[in-house]
Amino acid sequence: MNKKILSVVLMASMAFTAAACSSGDEDTAPVVLSGGQTAESAQNAGDEDPAASEDAAAEAYVFTYNGIEIRMNAPADDIIAALGDDYDYFEAPSCAFEGLDKVYTYNSIVVRSYTRDGADYIAAVELKDDTVTTAEGIRIGSTEDEVRAAYGEEGTPGTAGIEYTLGDSFISFIFENGKVTAITYTAIVE
Repeated sequence: MNKKILSVVLMASMAFTAAACSSGDEDTAPVVLSGGQTAESAQNAGDEDPAASEDAAAEAYVFTYNGIEIRMNAPADDIIAALGDDYDYFEAPSCAFEGLDKVYTYNSIVVRSYTRDGADYIAAVELKDDTVTTAEGIRIGSTEDEVRAAYGEEGTPGTAGIEYTLGDSFISFIFENGKVTAITYTAIVE
């Protein structure tokens, strides 16, 4: 009986993964992923090495957690090792890249990585609570006015929030009732 239940669960899981990764109807609106990137833009990512240009890497948003710099599109292995072993881990076959998308959930942040050419790179960092801040001092609970004062008025309006792009990354802020409810750093992968 347990083998039958396990088989059903595995088949349902595979069906869910296949449905999630299918291209679907081309006439539908793009699905927005965490941080505002669309599934279409993620699937159309090119084969250029994300760490190829030091100039591009020098200009990007960087989040610092417990003294560890987390730069978008940076090789993930050393960063994850430096952050320590106190995390929950999840992985799934990637719909946009080769290999696996990996998710590391720490106390106050979630770090996501993608695989390219056999190596893992930082895809996104999501702030989970108000105990962590951006380098500019913005946290969950900050006001929209504080975000604009720290990052400028020129941000791009996004779904329920605003985004700021710097080099090969962007940071997005989601607002509810004039307060930040979500902050996500996201790699721009071309």
